[in-house]
Amino acid sequence: MIKIKDRIKRLRRGADYENYYTALDIGTEYIKALVVKREGRNGVVLGASRQRQEFADMQAGVPSDIQGIIDSCDKAMSQAEDMCDIIPGQAVIGIAGEQVKGFSTSVTVPRADPNLKINEVELIQTLQLVQKRALREARHAMSLELGVADVSVKLINSAITSVRIDGFVVNNPIDFQGKQMVITVFNTFAPLTHVGALQTIATELDLELLATVAEPYAMARCAATEEVYDFGGIFIDIGGATTDIALIRNGGIEGTRMFPIGGRVFTKKLATRFGISFTEAEAVKLRHSKGELPPEQADKVHAVLARDAEVLVEGVAITLQEMAKGDRLPTAIYLAGGGSALPEVKEQLRGFPWADKLPFGRTPGVNVLRPVDIRGIYDSTGLLLDQQDITPMGLAFHAIQQQSEDQAPLFGLMRKVLKLMKV
Repeated sequence: MIKIKDRIKRLRRGADYENYYTALDIGTEYIKALVVKREGRNGVVLGASRQRQEFADMQAGVPSDIQGIIDSCDKAMSQAEDMCDIIPGQAVIGIAGEQVKGFSTSVTVPRADPNLKINEVELIQTLQLVQKRALREARHAMSLELGVADVSVKLINSAITSVRIDGFVVNNPIDFQGKQMVITVFNTFAPLTHVGALQTIATELDLELLATVAEPYAMARCAATEEVYDFGGIFIDIGGATTDIALIRNGGIEGTRMFPIGGRVFTKKLATRFGISFTEAEAVKLRHSKGELPPEQADKVHAVLARDAEVLVEGVAITLQEMAKGDRLPTAIYLAGGGSALPEVKEQLRGFPWADKLPFGRTPGVNVLRPVDIRGIYDSTGLLLDQQDITPMGLAFHAIQQQSEDQAPLFGLMRKVLKLMKV
């Protein structure tokens, strides 16, 4: 294993520092680490590893033992770094958990003089209005869920997704004229306690933390094609302890939600029913997912897992009902995460009466995402093989895209707004 002190010696060398990243997916069951090199607007995965977490280190997607997670992260990163003899100093870390809230906020601003050109001051004032509204909404939602009157909330991601002037979409509204400006911003908020734990982990690993990113947001961004942005899509990541959902609608990511049911529920059920250890049950579950169990045993496992799969899909339906807000939902569902490999989950998703219970125009198609579906990230290791690898690839995609976005005028303006607001 490469020791952290050796990492410090190597990660600062040369001008290539800006071109290498670690993508760190700290999941409930596994920590996944990728070493990624930027090549233009694309990224190449040079090293990849997967390290099992200790059972009690994460609960419902939230860190519960920071030091244990740091030790596991160090092992995962060292394995990935050893593959390519490169130790990046920068990292993007995924954030998940039931209290992570991502949603779009729009503000419509009538302009007193439509002939007057929009300037930076007007735009900053409008963005401040959007962000204040979003922060109030996030605090209110978390206070209701946690039963705490004053929750400390941290903004972890913010992106301007749409600007319209008199109904016309523009990339940069500066110097345009018009009667009305509508700005939509996608924000992700999380409890300060959760964000602070990830920042501590990054500091202890001597990593420059470029971003903490909501995992469903990263997954949707990396997998969505132009067609998905045009027609919409629902992205579902079934992890160890949570199921994460991202909704793309009306040309952008409209919202992300998470609820506390994941693969660990199925493992516990198998352990209880068959009187075996959690580790043995996990092995049975994985073999079942791959179709490797004898038919008689597979039938018994199916009988045990079917009801929990039904409950999980009902949770998806309830979450989508909330996210739909009465408007039509897109008819394409995309699956990722280890839990999505279970045949019972796919069976329940495909058999659920979506069009009868939710505002779908027709029954949605269910598609399982593969690493080859991820745009802009190329695997040179041959180790990224299935839907479990989508989320870390999404984090890698976010890292590669961030530098390009830093140069965009509206990104710089948003950064100025957040600095003024001290968010």
